[in-house]
Amino acid sequence: MPKGVRGDTNVYRSQRESRQNLLRMAREMQAKGFLQRLDRTGGYLLAIATTLAATLVRFGINHDLEEKSRMMLFVPAVLVSAWYGGSGPGMLALLLGVFMAAWVLIPPVDAINFGERSDQISLLLYGLVGLGIIALAHRERTEKLSREAAQAELERLNQSLEERVRDRTRELEFANRELEGFCYNVSHDLRTPARAIVGNSRILEEDFGEELTAPAREKLGRISGAALKLSRLVDALLVYARLAKAGLVMESINLCELLAFEAQTASVSLGARLRFEKPNQIVVFGDRHQLRLAIEAIVTNAIRYSKPNQIPTLVVTTERCGNSVTVRFQDDGIGFEPQYASKIFEPFERLHRDEEYPGVGMGLANVARIAARHHGSAWAESSVGTGAAIYLRLGDQPE
Repeated sequence: MPKGVRGDTNVYRSQRESRQNLLRMAREMQAKGFLQRLDRTGGYLLAIATTLAATLVRFGINHDLEEKSRMMLFVPAVLVSAWYGGSGPGMLALLLGVFMAAWVLIPPVDAINFGERSDQISLLLYGLVGLGIIALAHRERTEKLSREAAQAELERLNQSLEERVRDRTRELEFANRELEGFCYNVSHDLRTPARAIVGNSRILEEDFGEELTAPAREKLGRISGAALKLSRLVDALLVYARLAKAGLVMESINLCELLAFEAQTASVSLGARLRFEKPNQIVVFGDRHQLRLAIEAIVTNAIRYSKPNQIPTLVVTTERCGNSVTVRFQDDGIGFEPQYASKIFEPFERLHRDEEYPGVGMGLANVARIAARHHGSAWAESSVGTGAAIYLRLGDQPE
């Protein structure tokens, strides 16, 4: 699918999801409004029901208590109505209690009568206590509703944030795939012209070397060397891009066997020996091809950045923590400044000039990418003159 079409499809998908979210929020608000209206109606019905129940109970025991504690049972009715219904139903329960007491409980019955002074004082105390209960219940209910509203708003914001994170993650994954594909295509397409420059430069030097002047041969040599370095850079970039695209074939691997093989191979190619100090076996679960590339880069660096006139030594140790295995590669080379410990894992980042230590600056970048693909990480510790320690942590390792 063309890039423009895919981009339009992503925009259309995002707009459609936004419309769906708005419709869902509208439905939720409508349902919430209906429930609030239903809750208010239920509060007033609760106030009427509790007040009538208190009246019936008090009227039923009126013969035993007579004029004692006529308003006692109305206090719980006010409390229940104010707590569950709010201040409106609480006030309704309070006024209904006064009305029912004056109509039913204070003689004569079937006539509104506030009785004698003692009955009036009892009604007054009941009103004051009821108002206090309503005020306290209103405050507690308001705080509770505020907490619930804040919690609902927090949940809404979290949901919105999660949706935005998912959208950004999809966009980032799409951009990463586009970038990886671009790097792969560019590096693949650059191989042919780079190798053509190297090949033609060598042909010119071999066929017409005697006819060229010394300055011309020197310039031709620089052209050939630059083209050769470009070819190596392109090859390294192609390997780096392939690491992100290639599938993983997971299996049990003894890293010590890979270390021994890569040490022998690097010693032959670089013309130097490497002394090993390692355990008998370091068994990990991973992709053999990618781990071989990581070991090759670490072993090559141990030889390349060794001290002059000294056989380099590489000490390998391992540590297991939970479901991860960390392998430490300690050399005795020239080392580097500690502030550059993270920089050396970036592509094409080098701390030395080509004249001193040749290279393209992709070895440890590949190590970091391989570690990330194995759910782990890579880091380094070093100081000038004391060697460097490269750490390779592999995650999701079975017992």
